[in-house]
Amino acid sequence: MKFSPLMLAWLLPGLAQAAASQDMAALEKLADRFMQQEMAPRQATYKLGKLDRRLVLSACASPRVDWSNTAQTTGNTALVIVCPDSGWSIRLPVSINEKQLGVVLTRSVSAGEVLQQGDVKLVEVANPAMARNVLSNLDLAVGQSMRSGAPAGSWLRSFMVHAPYLVRAGQPVKVEAGGEGFRVLSEGIANGNAAIGDAVSVRLNSGRVIRGVVLPDGTVSLSY
Repeated sequence: MKFSPLMLAWLLPGLAQAAASQDMAALEKLADRFMQQEMAPRQATYKLGKLDRRLVLSACASPRVDWSNTAQTTGNTALVIVCPDSGWSIRLPVSINEKQLGVVLTRSVSAGEVLQQGDVKLVEVANPAMARNVLSNLDLAVGQSMRSGAPAGSWLRSFMVHAPYLVRAGQPVKVEAGGEGFRVLSEGIANGNAAIGDAVSVRLNSGRVIRGVVLPDGTVSLSY
């Protein structure tokens, strides 16, 4: 079949456009790879939407994917796929379900025990209503001291732990008083328990009671 010049002039632009149309499935695969990378360090699952196959875009050699809103990367949100060369951009909906994890004791512990790595583990919180005050990171638990005892399998809540006491009631402590241009050292007896950074009162050998902050070496520091 022969085409007249007029028919060719009408057909060729359409054929060229069809040949150069962007493959929507390829964009969805690119978005899926982006989501796999983004979700790898997170305890979350996702479900990508679909691009409208009726949409015709010019083919892009190097499309880029990013969050449509970097401040919203959970729940119902969207990705944006951009073609720098052609100047088009499209949104692709994505739904993200963030798993909520909580710290659980793996054995029974007593008051005053300092938690070790094997004493705790992360477990998915099936009922978010139960997650109030539950620690969500093992680093927040390991090295902390228990305020009271708890059985194995208990959720570890923030009020159940504290930093280990560096100073205890009745313990002799050094007291450092300092200011601009001077530093004085003395000794006394702690009147309470305190961790690094906590305030504690101390009875000095002179009988005077002062209050200072516990330093990492156990010294109680006063500032003037």
